[in-house]
Amino acid sequence: MQHIPRAILSFALALGLAAPALAKTETIKGTSCWTGKLDMIATTKKDMGWTYKLDFTWLAEGNDKDKSLSGRCVGSGGMVGGKYQSSPFFCTINAADGSSYMSRGMGSPKGAKSTLFGGTGAFAGVTGTVTGGPAVKMHAPKGSFARCRADVVVRTLPD
Repeated sequence: MQHIPRAILSFALALGLAAPALAKTETIKGTSCWTGKLDMIATTKKDMGWTYKLDFTWLAEGNDKDKSLSGRCVGSGGMVGGKYQSSPFFCTINAADGSSYMSRGMGSPKGAKSTLFGGTGAFAGVTGTVTGGPAVKMHAPKGSFARCRADVVVRTLPD
């Protein structure tokens, strides 16, 4: 058996301990549904603005309870000259175990895209995206709104 000098073994061990952990990326399809209220300012039928807050539930395909989440979003939007303007939003996303992360993005009638950041607990160090399709309008009480849509979450967690 060949003798390996102690200095080389120490160096190899130090490199192994200093190597970054492998990240785990997962793609999860699901459906988000939300309800909320608008605060509307309308100057004309073609020029208006609004702010909103909403609560949502996101169910992973196959009802994977470990991946289903809930949360709250705030955002704003408007129409200028009768054309819808992309609207910014900010969300907090919560898991049943108390872990959470945040998302910020832009939405329109055709869909939404957001980035993930600021995780705690099981989501510490999370990065990724959520891409959502067009929203389907649901029945809601007067002064409120309700929608659902298909979403794809791609998130990376440090190992």
